[in-house]
Amino acid sequence: MELKTSSVAERLGVSPKTIQRWAKKYNVPCRKNEFGHYVFDAEAIALLEQIKFEQSATVEPYTRREQKEKPQDTFSADALFQTYVEPQLEQFTSRLQQIEHKLDQKADEVVSVQLLQHRQELEELASYLRALEQRIDHLEEKMNKSQQASTEEKGKQKPKRRGLRHIMGLFV
Repeated sequence: MELKTSSVAERLGVSPKTIQRWAKKYNVPCRKNEFGHYVFDAEAIALLEQIKFEQSATVEPYTRREQKEKPQDTFSADALFQTYVEPQLEQFTSRLQQIEHKLDQKADEVVSVQLLQHRQELEELASYLRALEQRIDHLEEKMNKSQQASTEEKGKQKPKRRGLRHIMGLFV
């Protein structure tokens, strides 16, 4: 004989939650079905009866029928809303608007900081480019001067006198 938690609870006269608590607390040997619900065999039920006796649980008997027969509250949802929610609603809206305003300010501050950082990075890159341009200009000037010097040296060299050697080479 295997019973579920609610059946065992009715049999022992306690709530299903109490059965679940006892099963966990006292490591009652039971298994769980595919839905994760406890399933108790005869041995586990006997152990739970002993636990109840030892606990001297004086909880009123629990049945599902008693729970269903409880009188319904006569308050409607509108009445509950007007009583509990509506007085707090304006305060909540005000608080929400303040939080949104602070969030917008924080976002603006973050964007401003990022823009300043980007501007600084751009200025650093621009100064680096200017330094590179100056260095390139300086190197071009050096190169032009060295080319001019080499062309002037070529122009200043004496022309070789090949005629005399050439003639002498004929006689040797």
